[in-house]
Amino acid sequence: MQWSLYEELIRHATQDSGALLAARKEWETRTGTVGPDHDLYHERSDAFVEWFLIERRDAAGRTPVEQALLDAPPSGNAARAEPAWRGLLLALRSSLRSLFRVVRLQPGGLLLDDLLGGARFAVEERRSLPGVQPGDLFEARLIPDPDVPGRLLLGRAVLFHPREAALVLTQRAATARVGLAQATSSDENPRSAFLEQLLRLRLKALTYRHVSPARIYGLSDDMARRPASLSPSA
Repeated sequence: MQWSLYEELIRHATQDSGALLAARKEWETRTGTVGPDHDLYHERSDAFVEWFLIERRDAAGRTPVEQALLDAPPSGNAARAEPAWRGLLLALRSSLRSLFRVVRLQPGGLLLDDLLGGARFAVEERRSLPGVQPGDLFEARLIPDPDVPGRLLLGRAVLFHPREAALVLTQRAATARVGLAQATSSDENPRSAFLEQLLRLRLKALTYRHVSPARIYGLSDDMARRPASLSPSA
C-alpha cells in the first residue's frame, strides 16, 4: 500500500476549504464534536478523513474517491504513477467499514470477525496495538492492498470501544445485523448510521466516566444525541 499516494489524495480532495468545512460540520453532527484538545481528536480526525474521501457524496452524488477516478491524476503523479494511483482509488472504493471483534492475534496481524456482516478476515497490521486482546471490539476500515492481491490492511482509523460495554455492544450489533440484512437499496447507508451512533456513545462513555460504559451503550439513539449531563441516577 503506497500511503504517500493516500496523502496525495487527501491534498487533492481537500482543496475546497468551504466544502471541507461543511463536511466537518456534517461529521460532527453525525458522530459528536471533538475539539483539538480532546483525547480522541487525532483518531477521530483520521476517521473523518476516511469518511470524507470514501463515503461523503457531493451535489453530483459522487465521493471524492469516485471523482478522482474520473479525473486525471493530480500534478506530481506522472504517467508512470497512474496505475498505482488508480489501484489505490479502486482499493479505497471497495473498502469495508464495520465493527470488528478480535478473534486472535497472529504474527504480523489479526484474525477478526465482522459483527455486522458475519465474515471472518485475516488482516495484516504492522502498527503496534498495545494491550489488544481477543474479544476486543473496534471500528475500522478494511482495505484490500492494491500492491499485494489477497492481502487486507486496516485503515488509519482504528477506534476501540470500552471492554466494559462489550456484551451490550455485541447484542446491539446482532440486532443491527438483522436490520442490515433487511435494508433495501433505497435506504440511507444503515451500516454507517449504526457505526456513527456507536461513535456518539463512545464519546459519551469517555466524557461521563462516573457512568458505566455498559449503561451508556444501552442508551437509545435519541438519548445518545442529547448533550445534557448524565448522572448515576439518570
